[in-house]
Amino acid sequence: MKKKSVAVFKCLIDFIFPRHCYGCRNTLEFYEKNLCLGCQIKLPHTSLHLTHKNLLYEQLKFRIPLEAATSLFYFEKNGVLAHLIHLLKYSGEKKIGAFLGSWLGDHLEESPFFNEIDGIVPVPLHPVKKRKRGYNQADLIAHALSKKINSPVLSKILIRVKNTSALAQLGESEREQEVQNAFELNSNRLNHPQHLLLVDDVLTTGATLIACANALAKNGNIKLSIAVLACRL
Repeated sequence: MKKKSVAVFKCLIDFIFPRHCYGCRNTLEFYEKNLCLGCQIKLPHTSLHLTHKNLLYEQLKFRIPLEAATSLFYFEKNGVLAHLIHLLKYSGEKKIGAFLGSWLGDHLEESPFFNEIDGIVPVPLHPVKKRKRGYNQADLIAHALSKKINSPVLSKILIRVKNTSALAQLGESEREQEVQNAFELNSNRLNHPQHLLLVDDVLTTGATLIACANALAKNGNIKLSIAVLACRL
């Protein structure tokens, strides 16, 4: 009886203040949150979290010391996911970061490869870009993850010292040159061995995450894993 009353109340609220799907803009049902079921079905899930030596891990392991790597989705240039990422990064829709970050957290909870994470490190934005955007989307993802896997967000460990140009317009070698020495380790924030989870929204060539990993590795006391919302393989 109580559940029925809650459902009726939610339907009434949605009638007065209708919520819309971030993907297709259709009105959401009371049991849907942020995305309608139709748009959720269209998202290209990876299931990489269920396999240790998956395609993403194999792609990165020769470039950086790595414990595990996963991505919630495969990135497609067009479609629902690309639209969601664009809204998150450029339209101020911070709820999307929390929603997708929580979804990624559900997958990490299912995985045996991410159950001993000591801290979550979001890829930092340069202060100039962060002031312009108003927030760091990787921070939003990291804090949603933190609630799921019960690990603290360590947002002060990495500092972005170079205001890089838009990487989306660059080729792989150009990206690597652009992010070279773009990050520095705040050694005062990391004083004992830890297993850190490096988090970002999209992994394309891996140049940014590799540059972050190289900066973190200078400490010498860490193990490193990677989790992103979407990747291109």
